[in-house]
Amino acid sequence: MKKLDRLVEDKRIIVCIGSGGVGKTTITSVIALEAASRGRKTLALTVDPSKRLAQSLGLSAGAPAGKVSKRRMKEAGYSGRGELAVRLLDVKKTFDELIMKVSPSDGAASRILANNYYRSVADSIAGAHEFMAMEALYSSYEDGSYDFIVVDTPPSEHLSDLLSAPLRLHSILDSQGFKSFFIMDRLSFGLTRLITSASLRFIQGIVGIEVLHDMWEFFSEFESVSEEIKARAGKAYDLLKSPSAAFLIVTNLSEASIDNTLDWQKDLSSENYPVGAVVVNRTNRYWDLPGITGTMDLESLPSRGLRDKLAGLYKGYKHEADAEKKALKRLGTGYPCITVPEIDTEVIGLKDLRGLRGYLFG
Repeated sequence: MKKLDRLVEDKRIIVCIGSGGVGKTTITSVIALEAASRGRKTLALTVDPSKRLAQSLGLSAGAPAGKVSKRRMKEAGYSGRGELAVRLLDVKKTFDELIMKVSPSDGAASRILANNYYRSVADSIAGAHEFMAMEALYSSYEDGSYDFIVVDTPPSEHLSDLLSAPLRLHSILDSQGFKSFFIMDRLSFGLTRLITSASLRFIQGIVGIEVLHDMWEFFSEFESVSEEIKARAGKAYDLLKSPSAAFLIVTNLSEASIDNTLDWQKDLSSENYPVGAVVVNRTNRYWDLPGITGTMDLESLPSRGLRDKLAGLYKGYKHEADAEKKALKRLGTGYPCITVPEIDTEVIGLKDLRGLRGYLFG
C-alpha cells in the first residue's frame, strides 16, 4: 500500500486540518468517498461553518445530515460497497443531546433545556462550536454506527486554539467566578437572599431580575452535569491521541502555509496527537515534464520566435518547480507527504472528486 491507503484501512478517525483556501474540504471529501468505496460505514462530519463538504458530496442545501446514495457513488466510479453519511454540526442540537445524555434525571435535563439563559447562550459561548464538535465526534464513535469517521475542521491558523477550546468553554461554565455569584445555601433563602449582595445587586441593575433568576437556575442545575461533561471531553481528547485516530494536515507550498504546517506538526507531537500524513495540495503539475528538472534543447526548433516563447515558458515553469521543491524540503517531515497537482477545472461533484483519487490512493 502507498499514499493514504494505510490510514483508511487501519484508522477509525481522521481529522483533517489546514489553513483556509488550501483545499482541505476537497481532500476530506475524497477520503470519505474512498473509505465508503472500500466497504467501510463512513461518516463525514463537518464542523466547518461554511458547509462546503456537504455541498461537495451532494447534500441538499440546509440539510443537517444525509447519505450519499450508492447509485450516485457508482455513477461516479466508486464501488458503493460501504456507506457514506454526511453530518453538519448543529451546535445547539448537540448541546441539547449532551445535556439529556448526562443529566441525572429527565427532570433535571428538562429544566436546563427550558432555561432561558441556556437557550440564549448555548451556541454562542466562546468555544461552544469546538466543544460540541468534540462531543459530536465522540458520540458518533461511541454509538458504533460508523467504523470510519473523517472530520472536516474549520480553517485554523492556530491549532492550539482549536484543541483547547472545549476545555476553555468548560472552564467558563464551571469557573469559580461564576460560582461565587451563584453559590447556593440550600438551608437558606435561595435567590432572594443572594440578591442582597452588592455584586448581584449591580448585575441585577444591568440585566434585570428575570435574567438574573434564569442565570441562577442554570448554574444551579449545571452543577449536576458539569463533571460528566468534563469527563466526556477528556475521553474525546484521549480518543484523538489513541492508535485509532490520526491527524491529516492539508497545506499548499506558500510560505505562510508551510509555517503553519511546521507549527502544527510541533504542536501535535508535543501533545501526543498522531500525525498520519501531510497532503501538499495544488502543486505545479509540470514537475515531471521532460526537461523541467534539467535543461531543455530548443536549438532544433526552426523558428526563433517559437524558441524564445518556449524558452520563456520553460524558464517560468522551471522557476516555479524549483521553488516548490525547495519549499517541500522545508517541510522535511518524517510523515508520509503526498503531493496533489493543481487541477484546471473546478471540483464540484463526485466525478470530479473521483478524478483526484489516484493522487491520494494507490
